[in-house]
Amino acid sequence: MPSIRDVRPRLLTPENAGITVAIVLSVVGAYVIQLRVSTGVAAFFGLIVLGVSTPTTLTSHGLLGTRFASAVVRTGTACTATFVIYVGLLIVVSGRDGSLLDAAVAFTLTALAVEAAARALD
Repeated sequence: MPSIRDVRPRLLTPENAGITVAIVLSVVGAYVIQLRVSTGVAAFFGLIVLGVSTPTTLTSHGLLGTRFASAVVRTGTACTATFVIYVGLLIVVSGRDGSLLDAAVAFTLTALAVEAAARALD
């Protein structure tokens, strides 16, 4: 039976820190999108691109680093950039309409931009 001392190092990994930061920022970002655009689908796609796509890309390219603090900072920076790109594309594509097709296009282009940026940094 593992003790509490054995569990703590397993939970406090850079990957877990990055995922936690991304989830918290994705909830905040989706709420802001919901307030400004007032469509649930645009907020949902924002939630997915920030909370799932960005940390997955960072992890798959090894960009989180090996330290807890660097993973938090890198994930926060990547999620902020992703949020700006997504909202910018959403405004350009839909003009604050936020329909399903417009949100899906903004989501896809944002996910591709995050992947391209990760490959450039890799």
